[in-house]
This record gives sequence, structure tokens and C-alpha cells, in this order.
Amino acid sequence: MRPTLEYIKEKFDYYNKLCFGGNLPKPPIRLNMRYGTMGLTRYECIRQSDESITYENISIEISVRRDLPEVEYIDTLVHEMVHYYILVNNLNDDSPHGHIFRSKIKEISERYGIRISIAFDPTEEELIKTISDRYRYICVLDFEDGRIGMAVVARGKLFDLWFEMRKCLHAKSVKWYASNRAIFEKIPISLSPKCYIIDADKLLHYLTGAVELERSGDIIKQK
Repeated sequence: MRPTLEYIKEKFDYYNKLCFGGNLPKPPIRLNMRYGTMGLTRYECIRQSDESITYENISIEISVRRDLPEVEYIDTLVHEMVHYYILVNNLNDDSPHGHIFRSKIKEISERYGIRISIAFDPTEEELIKTISDRYRYICVLDFEDGRIGMAVVARGKLFDLWFEMRKCLHAKSVKWYASNRAIFEKIPISLSPKCYIIDADKLLHYLTGAVELERSGDIIKQK
């Protein structure tokens, strides 16, 4: 699922009553399309005249970039609500996920059976299903000994490496693809002729929805 803003706001109200006694003031809540961070609590630190710190302009953001099970979004929202709880009560934790934070999520998890993760770590399957906002360019190399190599090549290096990958790495054949699956965002970009060996079936799964490319002179296009 990819929740709507109305859904997230309704769930905030529900879990506020369930887990926080309804005592959290409702903050501005926004959706975004961030890749690396599922949830984010924004705030400003204000130093008072007595040198104490208060937190103002607090807001919560939830990324809806991924199509995920509902439990992942509940996990993310309640995680951010714990951050929010600490800020609005001006509690002095020892780190962003420190003693107070961990104590509160443990209390909520044990009392209400809600799973709350410290950090979101998507599975390969989730990343393959997730559509990125940019395309990556993948070189697939077939070697004489049966091994399959893969490289994610920088867009600016496509023309430079189009023929060099096969020549320098002594591959039997080479194919090129473009894919907007998030799985390729986790793979380091190649700027020179190099690749790593990958299982053929695994690569085929990674290339779900990819388009094969061909080169004609100074033009690279979908085959």
C-alpha cells in the first residue's frame, strides 16, 4: 500500500489515543518521496534566556515512495510519534535513539503489541518492487566460463564504457539495460570497466521490468 495523507492523520489520532493517552498535540504531517528515510521528525532547537533548550515548529513526514505492507507504515508512524513525544515533553535523551526512546518503544511494543523498528531495512523483494524516480544503467556480461557479471554504470560514462566493458573484462558477450527499480540504487556506480559476479537467476529477478538498450552511433535507445 501507499497511504494517503488522510490515512496517516487518522492513524496518528488512533495511536495518539491508544499509546499516548491522547496527549500529543497534532503536528503538521506531510508525505514525501524520500528513498533512504521512511520517516522524519523535523524541529527547530530554541535556546532560551536561561540556556535551556526547547523544540518548536515540529512536524512529521512519512515517505510513501514504496509500496509496502500496512504494518511497515504503522511501524514508521509510531516510531516518529515516539520522537515527537520526546520533543514535545522536552525530554533530554542521550541520542536520537537513546535510552528514553528505546524505553518508550519497548513499553508500547509490550503493552500494545505494536512492532517498532529502530531503522527501516527494506528487503531485496521490496526494493525490486519499488519504482525509483530515476533510471540506472546496467551492463550484464556473459563470460566464457559461465559466470555472469553486472555493473551499474554512471549515465555520463555510458558511451565511454559501452565497448570498453567487454574489451577490458574479456567477456563473451555484453547486454545493456535501463531500470528504475530501487534495488539498483544500493549497488555502487561504476566509472571504469569493472563488475561483480552475480547469480544468473538473481540478476534476472533484479531486471524485472528493465528495458534492453542498443547503440547506434552516438545514440543509445531502447532496443
